[in-house]
Amino acid sequence: MTVVTPLLRCFDLDGCVIVSDAAIGDAIRHALEVVGLPMPGDEQLRAAIGPPLITTLGGMIREAGHDTGTDDGSAMLSAAVDAYRARYAAVGFDLTRPVPGVTGLLERLRATASGSTVIVTAKPTAVAEPLLQHLGLRHLFDAVHGVTMGPAVEEKRVTLARALMATGVDARRSVMIGDRSHDVLAGRSCGTRTVGVLWGAGDRVELERAGAELVVEVPEDLAPVLLEPPSSRGR
Repeated sequence: MTVVTPLLRCFDLDGCVIVSDAAIGDAIRHALEVVGLPMPGDEQLRAAIGPPLITTLGGMIREAGHDTGTDDGSAMLSAAVDAYRARYAAVGFDLTRPVPGVTGLLERLRATASGSTVIVTAKPTAVAEPLLQHLGLRHLFDAVHGVTMGPAVEEKRVTLARALMATGVDARRSVMIGDRSHDVLAGRSCGTRTVGVLWGAGDRVELERAGAELVVEVPEDLAPVLLEPPSSRGR
């Protein structure tokens, strides 16, 4: 990756900034139990971290043999989403924690980096904002760009495009950082640089196949990409 310090740093939330496996897994199991569907395995739950909730639950319902395009299937999906959100609101925040090492990196960015650091997430903004407050991380981000709480599915590239428009930063001076292929694909679609991280739900094969310019193993590996070289500061 060309070393040009980005002016806009876009972080995915689940699996990138926060460890949400337990919270998401718990809420999905609860939602499926409410609508009478079988429990998914650990691998299926891990794959559920990152994509939009409606996409994930809709896929699980279809895999169980129900057509979400019918009235009955649509009602089942709606009930599952409602059950998920109620459960997540009740216990999900307390089952979530920051990724080890990410808080320190974000504090360095806040103290020394030019430009902006934002969240770009498939979570509803109305959930992401208070969750970051709960975890003591909200002050480390200039903005949180999520989706609305409604039934429509917004692709990650659309959310990222809104973030770029809101900041006015050239995509070529921006970077999208995430743990899943759709984070990388969103960045490529919008023209940003892309970094995949290996501490979330995605693996190196997934991220490289999606076209990530760089894949890092630990949060500290992001510092050379996101922070200005000491010699260039203060100019």
